[in-house]
Amino acid sequence: MIKTEIILLSNNICLPFQRLDKDFGLEFIELNKVFATKSLAEHGLGFLINIYDLDRLDEQWNPVPLLKMIFDTGGSNLTFLHNLDLRGYDIYDVKNIVLSHWHYDHTGAFYKLLERRENGIQVICHSDAKFERFFRRSDDISKSDLEGKTREEILPLLTESKIVNQEPLDLERVEKLNAKIFFLKTHYELLNIKGLKIILSGEIPRKFDIEDFNNFFSLQNGTLEVDKILDDKCLIFEYDDHVILLNGCCHAGLMNTLDYVKNLTNKPITHIIGGVHMANVSEERISETVEYLRTFQYYETPLYIFPLHCSGQRIIQEINKIRVPEIKAYDASVGTIFNFKTKF
Repeated sequence: MIKTEIILLSNNICLPFQRLDKDFGLEFIELNKVFATKSLAEHGLGFLINIYDLDRLDEQWNPVPLLKMIFDTGGSNLTFLHNLDLRGYDIYDVKNIVLSHWHYDHTGAFYKLLERRENGIQVICHSDAKFERFFRRSDDISKSDLEGKTREEILPLLTESKIVNQEPLDLERVEKLNAKIFFLKTHYELLNIKGLKIILSGEIPRKFDIEDFNNFFSLQNGTLEVDKILDDKCLIFEYDDHVILLNGCCHAGLMNTLDYVKNLTNKPITHIIGGVHMANVSEERISETVEYLRTFQYYETPLYIFPLHCSGQRIIQEINKIRVPEIKAYDASVGTIFNFKTKF
């Protein structure tokens, strides 16, 4: 029997008294109140993922670990490291750091984690991490103020904090820290064993017009261009009879992402965990997304959705109004552990 343990180490909320397991009968969730009380939250997202073989024991009678990896590393306040250390989790045996995309709220502890690994580690991300990125922080900045401009031309906006920037991935620093980096644009199997396959998505096609956007920018070939955040990735845990989806920010859009996943596997999706980036979207998009969730698959078993980090409360509220009792949505506190096991 294989056990998947997904530990939420960075998220926007910390709720020591949250009892999703007891209040809603979610047996796959656990939250230690003592740890949660000491934990810190911030605008960011990061997970530690452990895969165990429960049928094999090591010399200390513990289940044999098959894979240990990190998916995103929280925000710049380093809550990922604080909450990691609080629980006494080691990373000496972490095989991969997988970055859903190169945004500050998902890469905050990245270099610090590399510094802790003397023997190096494998980093998987997308080549768009090499771009310097820019985010609007003022409503009076329009697309035309940025698109096609050089960095020198937009320096006054940076100085006035009307936009903020994120430096590109520092390849020289990564090399000095003895990490091995892989840039991927297509889907990639991280694990394939009996009963469980873990797939990292590639670039997710954008089919739904309502999920399109033009408010992110990156410096490409000397000028600022609209950034579609093509490095946006998700993790797909494919079991014998169902799929668990783990998102970073889901910039591609939840409908586009689910269409992509359904093209890779025809097994029903039973859990969606992570960001869906709908905190500031229109009511029309929320309504269309909710209708999509209601109809995109046949529901023999419940679909549990945990919209975290950048998702906002409206999407949770609207999902819970769906006239399909099998679909339920919840936020989750920092420190929540999601446990899943294969049937055999």
